[in-house]
Amino acid sequence: MSPEHINEILTLCEASAADNGFRELPAKTTLSLYLAKGGVGLTVAQIEAVAIKSGTIQARTTKGDLYVVALEDVFGANIEGRMQAKTPRKAGFGA
Repeated sequence: MSPEHINEILTLCEASAADNGFRELPAKTTLSLYLAKGGVGLTVAQIEAVAIKSGTIQARTTKGDLYVVALEDVFGANIEGRMQAKTPRKAGFGA
């Protein structure tokens, strides 16, 4: 994935610039990144802040973990918490 793709994803998330070089996602919004290298896949979930530096993505999770991965290995992203459901889901099997 290119830096432009990541920046577009962060724009969709409405991420704001922080003083430490990270772009932080709004409250109740998280990001998942999907990576693959040599046939092995990795999902980095519950990301709350992202920085792009020297061909890498630094992703900080809600648990405080910091992942540093190669930008070229990222192939997809999922934004959680941005959109509202059209109708609330009801409990049980009813429609």
